[in-house]
Amino acid sequence: MGQTTTINTGVALFVDTDISKVFIYDNRFNQEILNNPTGGTLTYPTGTVMGRVSASGKLIPFTSAAVDGSQNIVGILNDAKTVPATSDANCFICVSGDVDPTLLVFQGADTLNTVIGGVRVRDLLARQGIKLTATSELTKFDNS
Repeated sequence: MGQTTTINTGVALFVDTDISKVFIYDNRFNQEILNNPTGGTLTYPTGTVMGRVSASGKLIPFTSAAVDGSQNIVGILNDAKTVPATSDANCFICVSGDVDPTLLVFQGADTLNTVIGGVRVRDLLARQGIKLTATSELTKFDNS
């Protein structure tokens, strides 16, 4: 949750509160191993769409142009993780349920409309049981 002061008159204070969540309803999670194959520390943000490297069975961010298995979506990272160079970390990924599509994180130029094997990413997620549910929270002081 984040808060931003939008107006401070000295007498009144207006604060915008963001209560948006990636995982909205009826979510199921699996415990997995997240890998950092690079030579530097990486931070994977909450909502990162994940793929699995076929050879190791470990997760890295989904990349549509990959050929190591990570071009196949397996879930969405539950919580931000910082992983040291060439190390692993335990993590949880969402494998089904309602998810806010505006909060998903992709690597490079990939989006929900990226096409893999004739199918858009949004449809691949739906086939897996992840329902993309747009939400709108009226949390600003003027309810907009």
